[in-house]
Amino acid sequence: MSRQIFALFFLLALGACTVLDSRAPEEVVADRAQQRLDTLMEGDYEASYQFTTPGYRTTEGPGRYGTRWAGVSMWLSAQVSNVTCSGREQVDRCEVTVEVSYKAARYEPTTTFLVEDWLLIKGSWYLYQNMTE
Repeated sequence: MSRQIFALFFLLALGACTVLDSRAPEEVVADRAQQRLDTLMEGDYEASYQFTTPGYRTTEGPGRYGTRWAGVSMWLSAQVSNVTCSGREQVDRCEVTVEVSYKAARYEPTTTFLVEDWLLIKGSWYLYQNMTE
């Protein structure tokens, strides 16, 4: 009897996972990308680092990652403006366009756009960090 209850619970939990994230990949990625941008704007590089691919995290530490984003202190705002996803049989890659407003010392505020690649790895979306940039 306890095995049947456990099996029923497992099936219900598995079904709930599917229902919980039935959103389009573009929406899921937009949310994750914005969460990452928010952590960057807060200066929390450790939290932002957690959005990078597991492979990246095996080669670069949070300190090195933080140096890549040192200019964030000039940002006034950062918002996901567009997400486009693709894949052969299932969506596994998304391109995210981010609108960043910033103010450098002695200059007027300006706006620029960044393009990020996000990859689906084992059911989760991660920011791809190009090591050559």
